[in-house]
Amino acid sequence: TTQRPPVIENYAPEPSQPYQVERQETSHQSIPLNSLQSSPISKCIELYFEEKGYLRERSVQENRTSLQFLIHSFGDIPIGEITKEKSSILKSQLKQLPKNRTKNPKYRDYDFHSLMKMKIPQKDIIHLTTINKHLGNLSSFMIWCVNNGYCNTNPFTGMKIKQKKSPRDERDRFSEKELKEIFSKQNYLHYTKVEKDSYYRYWVPLIGVFTGMRENEICSLYLDNVREITGNQRNKRWCFDIVEEPNRPDKRLKTQSSRRIVPIHDTLLDLGFIDFLNLLKKEPERKRVFEELDYREGTYSRSISRFWNRRYLELLGIKTDKNGFHSFRHSVIDHLKQLGVEPHFINELVGHSQGNIDLDRYGKRYNPDILYNKCVKRIVYQTSQKRGIDFLSLKLDWKKLIG
Repeated sequence: TTQRPPVIENYAPEPSQPYQVERQETSHQSIPLNSLQSSPISKCIELYFEEKGYLRERSVQENRTSLQFLIHSFGDIPIGEITKEKSSILKSQLKQLPKNRTKNPKYRDYDFHSLMKMKIPQKDIIHLTTINKHLGNLSSFMIWCVNNGYCNTNPFTGMKIKQKKSPRDERDRFSEKELKEIFSKQNYLHYTKVEKDSYYRYWVPLIGVFTGMRENEICSLYLDNVREITGNQRNKRWCFDIVEEPNRPDKRLKTQSSRRIVPIHDTLLDLGFIDFLNLLKKEPERKRVFEELDYREGTYSRSISRFWNRRYLELLGIKTDKNGFHSFRHSVIDHLKQLGVEPHFINELVGHSQGNIDLDRYGKRYNPDILYNKCVKRIVYQTSQKRGIDFLSLKLDWKKLIG
């Protein structure tokens, strides 16, 4: 067998011979570059991130992956040499890349140019959504370069590929029948196997299906992020406080709109979530709800994502390429939408921008009692009009389990 060359992710390969020829043929026609335009791509990338400001660690990694394709393809050339022709070349190369190329054993040992010479099966090619995300990141970078004098135009403008399906079709919600299968006592308690180092398997999906919270928003909760907040009638209501905290750099929100208060559903309270938390608080050094989850690549959600998407849904025969843990979020949003709940209440619950400057900028967040009555208490999953899913059959004796 032929030994494959190792991949170094941030390594910038030398330009291939065809590209060197193209540069020689067209260089006499190009306009001379000034000092800023002569800056190498790598330098511009670093300056770009220094000025970028608010970005989650994971977003930085995703953006870097996109921008590194410029270097992988053309070398660390002057930024002013990135032309419309080169953007078209890179776009065609992105369309040939395999998904998960740095992790998949079939491709991880090949560098960028070696992959371009391979005939990758269509089933392994990255999705159009991913290609468009890369092109969008490249376009944002080049806009910054234009605004700061490093180049004259953005060659990636208008490069995204038109998709036949709308964004709402990208992910499926779980049907009520699927939710019944997922949360049936015989399946759920058997596969989640609640033990000291696996509390998250039990609670994170249940919180997801009754709140629509993002995976990492749940996984990164600290004990004091679950608290009682005064409602309209001066009575206190248990809520999740989704907030970014300067003293906790591991907690980063996806957007500014993500900061919000989420009232806790009665089913979670009936399953003993507060009793569970009070038992955890007796552990002197414990700070987070799911401390068994490790922080890797800017997120705490890797373990639950792998368990849920690669194991549990597969075992139940429910997994498709259009569903996963994020489908809980779609389930909550669509469930409330079909009940006729007004969009601004749904947006507030799940942390979406209202798309309205008056609602986004002015006024306080809704009182938790309002969100509870308008949204949370209306999250009731039924397989028929009179038959609800029995989530309470999953109730456990937390005092016995945690001691």
